[in-house]
Amino acid sequence: MIASFLCSLAGGMLAVLSVSRLEPAARRFVRLICLLSFAILVGVAVWSVMRGRWSAGGLSTAGAVFSMAASLLGAVAFLLSPLMESRSGLIRGMAGAGGVLGVSAACAWSGAMESPAGALTVVNVLGQSCGAFLLGSVTVAWLLGHAYLTATQMTIAPLKRVGILFGLAVGVRWVFLLAFIGATYFGYLGDGEVSRQLASMWLVLSLRVCVGLMAVGLFAYMVIDCVRLRSTQSATGILYFASVFVYIGELSSQHLVSELGVAF
Repeated sequence: MIASFLCSLAGGMLAVLSVSRLEPAARRFVRLICLLSFAILVGVAVWSVMRGRWSAGGLSTAGAVFSMAASLLGAVAFLLSPLMESRSGLIRGMAGAGGVLGVSAACAWSGAMESPAGALTVVNVLGQSCGAFLLGSVTVAWLLGHAYLTATQMTIAPLKRVGILFGLAVGVRWVFLLAFIGATYFGYLGDGEVSRQLASMWLVLSLRVCVGLMAVGLFAYMVIDCVRLRSTQSATGILYFASVFVYIGELSSQHLVSELGVAF
């Protein structure tokens, strides 16, 4: 559960970085995102080796390989960051590829890919991808907001872009949840067993929906409004709280994956 959460976080940060505005942003901010992603992914890979997961075969080995490959791409993007003005496209490419591999590692580590059902496998991959997008966008957003405290020469454009990505990630997460509920209710996913198991895990489900989505949606609206008013400090403060709520919600989601084999 923790390994898949960390890979989603690191992969999401790299993916969001690949579509962020790099040119106006402070160089050290880009380096920080790459370094954090590299450290998280290497930590997961080292943990897998120390715990003997590497030799376990199957999805455990795939998760370790994807984690290491994503960390290497994050390291390359980190090393290229001094050339940000002339090689921004290459940095984006490295970060984007690292993001895809990081999300792949999260899918492998979650164990949800072990399901033999085709539709359920697609749901799990989409669920992990949506979660990584949300984790990455909120983390990059509050780190960028914090950078404005010292990098006063930055324009508002980078934070505006990341704020929109955060709001979009929340919207995508909601659409996916509603689609999942509809598919489960009409019997497209299982024979009702998933619904019965979810009903018995009401506490975790409440954290997932109320804390991880409803409250986060309100925070996303407030952040976008603060950025519109060019109030970077207010937006950063809200993002601090939003990140905690997102982390709780996505950890709850990973717990549901480990218990039910379904990512949503």
